Amino acid sequence: MLDRSHFRRHVPRRICATAGALGLGLGLLAGAGALAATPASAIPIPPSTSSCTYNGSPVAFPASNTAGTPVSVSCTGLPPNAQLIVAQTSPLAGVISPSSVAAREADLGTAAIVTTDASGALSATITVTATGGTPGFSAIDKKAVCPPTQAQVNAGLTNCVVTVADLATATGFNFGNIIYGTQPSPRAPTLKLKPSRIDVDRKRVTASDAAGACPTPVRATSRCWWGAALTGAPNAAAGVPGFTVTIDGTPVTNSLAASPAVYCAKGATATACAGLPVGTLVGPHLSGTIHVSPRMFRRGTHTVVALEPNTTPDPGNGSSNTDAASATIVRCAGDNRCQR
Repeated sequence: MLDRSHFRRHVPRRICATAGALGLGLGLLAGAGALAATPASAIPIPPSTSSCTYNGSPVAFPASNTAGTPVSVSCTGLPPNAQLIVAQTSPLAGVISPSSVAAREADLGTAAIVTTDASGALSATITVTATGGTPGFSAIDKKAVCPPTQAQVNAGLTNCVVTVADLATATGFNFGNIIYGTQPSPRAPTLKLKPSRIDVDRKRVTASDAAGACPTPVRATSRCWWGAALTGAPNAAAGVPGFTVTIDGTPVTNSLAASPAVYCAKGATATACAGLPVGTLVGPHLSGTIHVSPRMFRRGTHTVVALEPNTTPDPGNGSSNTDAASATIVRCAGDNRCQR
């Protein structure tokens, strides 16, 4: 374990980039081309093929809300004779703008610096804490808390993490999600279609969040698209597939997309942060169109369901552990009077 005063003076910039790599890694959990995403757990961050366990488990691990939880990290497949860092971080680090200040979201006081052996194996123990516990999670940014707040979870930032990364280059290799006993679950997303009443000539409708469902900043009552909030969906570079949309259970063509969440820090460069105060959390938002040619179905009311890939450890509310929202659409008679 490194002397804490030395750590605070010399490591923050490296933690910054580590957190940025971690944010990308979290978004890589959905298999490319597959709707059903693998639940987040102890996962190597590509191109790393490392294998790690956290307290003996290769999946997300539980932690206490009231006391520190020792976490034994054991890895193989890492670079040999390399100096690495193991740290606990708020999920805000994965979406912060600019990424260069992500160190503000990490608990620098509990991080460990270790060196792998000649075969690329690593063993380390750190204490995972919760905000308000004894000891408690503490980061420079006071909005960085563990477990995340209800508002943060609603934006898709569902878990604090332990990550293993290279100290010199800040390359992330592996991470595990922390599950707290009182961890909040995300509120379900919404789907609004415009127009919601169509005639036989209509080919597509526009999709969005319901009005007021996901205001900026995100609130504890917000209902945002959250399943792939670190990368957005679809995101081919991160291996996150696109949406599946059905009408009465039948898949239809769509161009839906969910934007990634953004946390605005001082000097933010993200377009979404323009004009917003420092510390603002912008939630994911839904956009795009759905092919709804009325020639495909009869007159009357029909159910449209949009399914977003879920790359978080929280269970989805749709089929195959996806995140689902639904709305109804009405096909009217062969005239234009029904549209609105």
